[in-house]
Amino acid sequence: MRKSSPVVPGQIPLPHVLLLTLLAALVSVTVPVSPLAAIALAVVTLGLGVVLTLRRQLPTLALGLLGLTLLGYATLGRGFAYVGVAPLFIGEITLALCLAATVLATRWTALLRSPVVLLLLAYMAVGAAATVPYVGRYGLDALRDAALWYYALFAVLVAALLLQRGLVVEAARRYARLVPLFLIWMPIAVVIDQVARGVIPPFPGSSVSLLDVKGGDVAVHLAVVAGLLVLGLGPRLYPRLVGHGREWLWWVLWLAAAAIPVFRVRAGLIAIAAALLLIVLLRPGSRWGKPFAVVSLTVFLFFASGISLSFGSSRYVISADTLLLNLRSITGSTGNEARDGSRRWRLQWWNDITDYTVHGPYFWTGKGYGVNLADADGFQVYDDGSLRSPHSVHYNVLARSGVPGLVVWAALQLTFALSLLVAYFRASSRGQDLWARLNLWVLASWLAFMVNASFDVFLEGPQGGIWFWSLFGFGVALLEAQRREARSPRAALPAAGRAA
Repeated sequence: MRKSSPVVPGQIPLPHVLLLTLLAALVSVTVPVSPLAAIALAVVTLGLGVVLTLRRQLPTLALGLLGLTLLGYATLGRGFAYVGVAPLFIGEITLALCLAATVLATRWTALLRSPVVLLLLAYMAVGAAATVPYVGRYGLDALRDAALWYYALFAVLVAALLLQRGLVVEAARRYARLVPLFLIWMPIAVVIDQVARGVIPPFPGSSVSLLDVKGGDVAVHLAVVAGLLVLGLGPRLYPRLVGHGREWLWWVLWLAAAAIPVFRVRAGLIAIAAALLLIVLLRPGSRWGKPFAVVSLTVFLFFASGISLSFGSSRYVISADTLLLNLRSITGSTGNEARDGSRRWRLQWWNDITDYTVHGPYFWTGKGYGVNLADADGFQVYDDGSLRSPHSVHYNVLARSGVPGLVVWAALQLTFALSLLVAYFRASSRGQDLWARLNLWVLASWLAFMVNASFDVFLEGPQGGIWFWSLFGFGVALLEAQRREARSPRAALPAAGRAA
């Protein structure tokens, strides 16, 4: 059999050259008819040429851009989401590059053996079926709302790229290296956002401040960081993270950043508590002594001294009273109309969604992606109509894709969580301590995301959605790496060994 000649790095195969030539010819033909369309086609041709030329480096480039994008979302919040030129913002650009890298440079079809991936594709298919019929009516609004399901593509892409490059554990190590930066920056960012809101300039072409962090979003990231520290993953992944008293410093900074989410945001408080409680229950010997001491001392000082700190407005007050009010508002009435009214408003909207889906005419199809649910259901609270979703990802899925959509969504999330739980116990029983800790860390992080998404518009936007599905993809890659190691221990040994 005749061997094909090797492809020189950077050289474009003949079929790709012919494709680019055809696109260039179309550009020249389109110019007299529609200059704008010609420019768009030229940009696509140029981008495709770059992708095909650098196809061997695409996985590295894609993962690098994804890392920068996630860092921007975590540290700058919603403001970073507007980096780019509408409708191609940084999230969509990153998604396109990851998609190109996966299709051209990885064997992603091996992931189809995973029940989690199959359920994820089913969830996306149901979402697409509830979107396509409404694109003609709602246009970009339908595509914007559809981010709730098409961002799930990040999970498959991240898993494929990490496995192809052998970076499953290395990804966790690189995250650990950024923890000090995050903990130093976030207390500053939270204060600046509250004190200087409206003063910080937006990204060019946007009306949103470049720094726009939400308390609930910050709380979720703090829960992820806390899980890493409590599980003792720092010494395993990045030894410089602990030692010489540094761990005490990180916990003090962590608490400073968590002040507003813990004292003011109910979902943020529950997200942190749920993640840490899960770790303590499944791994009682975790390193929870230092955070417990820091938190206990801080709460005691607040109650004993009566200190009250206000940031920007009376809405953001840190005091013992606000902490107690926040705790009481989780389970019942507080006597505070702002908090109780918000709670009643959510419950009423969720009951209405249940009535017209589970017990009503939208059982099978939902109302689709594109309709403004707040307007359609009569729960709009903003004059500009900017509220579109019912402050719960579960009810959003139910309202837009009906009961079938909610069933697939629930099956996907429960299967993912159960898979991580089984993998944790299996790794623990086999003495694979690193795998066990990573499984539990991802599970606790997933729980924090789920809790916040249950009470806020979180996964619907890129700063929450892309982070969640990237974490989900990391979890899928983690499960697949362990499956491959169990099947062929010697083949998977280098990946596990690099983390030790």
